[in-house]
Amino acid sequence: MVRRAKGLAGTLSPEEVAKLHREGAILIDVREPTETASGQIRGAHAVPRGTLEFSIGDVTDDHDARLVTYCSAGSRAALAAATLKQMGYAGAIASEAGFEELRKTGLPIEHDD
Repeated sequence: MVRRAKGLAGTLSPEEVAKLHREGAILIDVREPTETASGQIRGAHAVPRGTLEFSIGDVTDDHDARLVTYCSAGSRAALAAATLKQMGYAGAIASEAGFEELRKTGLPIEHDD
């Protein structure tokens, strides 16, 4: 199922995610709140995978926007991006790397205070 989702949505390397972040792509962190407590990429929208279908409209209704999903290891991100594609968000794509790998690229990280 995850392999099929990756094929449908496509994936990006950590470096490609960092580049798109700098270019203004919308990052969607699909991890659970207990996971995002350790930090998230600055500007990312926290939308847990289980609420994505209900909450994405609060993030954007632009179905052509470049949306990059990420999680802790890549599987939920792929499933989320595939779901977004099926919902008509043509620019959705998944990070192949999880949060810790993305952090290593130097992406700015923010924490809840």
